[in-house]
Amino acid sequence: MTTLFMVCFFTGFGLAVVSFVSGLDKVNVFDHILGHGHHFRVGHAHGHHIVKSGRTPMHVSPFNMAAITAFLACFGGAGMALLQLTHWMASLLFGVAIAFGLTGGSIVNRFIRTLMNSERAAQSINWPGVIAKVTIPIRESDGTGEIVFLHDGTRQVSGARSDSGHAIEKGAEVVVTKYEKGIAYVCTWEELPAAPLEH
Repeated sequence: MTTLFMVCFFTGFGLAVVSFVSGLDKVNVFDHILGHGHHFRVGHAHGHHIVKSGRTPMHVSPFNMAAITAFLACFGGAGMALLQLTHWMASLLFGVAIAFGLTGGSIVNRFIRTLMNSERAAQSINWPGVIAKVTIPIRESDGTGEIVFLHDGTRQVSGARSDSGHAIEKGAEVVVTKYEKGIAYVCTWEELPAAPLEH
């Protein structure tokens, strides 16, 4: 029985570690941990608005990989601990270890369900009228720089060109007039009256 508990514990723990490490390149862990702390706040009194999307409760199967690995780790860990700390009969020890495993799997499922229910579909960007800040200077004529702006609660970055052809310095607040072929065309507030927004 000791071997069974050890195999279950190390299998579950090992799979959990591998799953976490392999998922780091797919999830921005710091964004989840820090929330909006590192988001660049772009705002102005010139009438922009934010549209929030609704949330739809998500269903999580109780037999997912995360729950299974948690069950194995908790079952094996509890079994090994009980073998060392108690003199219970095998059936009772096995039953308590299973209870620990089910509890661990249930906690993981609840955590995953909470994360999934907090997710929401991203709103598409309505580019004309977006307020942004220049992070890489935009040279005159066809020079390409970079802007950053806040959309649907997240920090977004885009290549940008000056709509008027004039250079725009780093740190300037700008308004997007149009978006073509992956490039946002922007103007400063002073240039806005002469650069009508395209819809």
